[in-house]
Amino acid sequence: MTGDYHGEMNSDLWLKWLEDTVLDTIYGTILLVDRAHYHMKLTVESRPASSTVLKAGVVAWFQQHEAVSEDWSATWRQQKTVLELREQAVKHLLTPRYLVPYFSARFDVTVTFSPVAHPELQKIEVVWATVNVALREPNVKSTTSRLQEFVDIKIAKVSAEAWGRYKDHAIGMDHHYMEVAAIRAELEGSLHAQEIEMDDAEGRGANGFCEDEEEDEE
Repeated sequence: MTGDYHGEMNSDLWLKWLEDTVLDTIYGTILLVDRAHYHMKLTVESRPASSTVLKAGVVAWFQQHEAVSEDWSATWRQQKTVLELREQAVKHLLTPRYLVPYFSARFDVTVTFSPVAHPELQKIEVVWATVNVALREPNVKSTTSRLQEFVDIKIAKVSAEAWGRYKDHAIGMDHHYMEVAAIRAELEGSLHAQEIEMDDAEGRGANGFCEDEEEDEE
């Protein structure tokens, strides 16, 4: 045990938990998923050639993904080294496709991935913080089932009003970042326009003509 659930969870366990206990209860809604590594398991088709498999496995990846270069000879399987094959594989990486949207689609649930390292965009993070503080009060050090009981009690006490505040906070932060992005884009566009004007001015002589134009007149 690492003491950190991120180190104890894996994609298979998480997907099974979603399928068994979550997706059926949120049918037809949107599931917001953060980018923990076990949330991002790729489909078989879009996985890159692994750096740990033997040459036969890398060769099989090329054949499966039809990534063999047209200028390779018919004996490329024997001639190419594993390093050469992996370097070539990088050029043929497919658009990542994750398993969780396929699991969720069966329940008419749409998956949206949140940005990396932005817990403030997820209201559940505020809920967990509230529950964690509450759990410190009784100083629970009993069994896992006893701890689960306390968690369920504390989450049940989070009122609809509180959920609404958490949701509004997450939406407000999202809008804030979009406004910042728009301001940044506007500033970058203005600076780019100024650079073009300065470059254009530097390319002209004191009389307002470009050097090439002056030479033509002579």
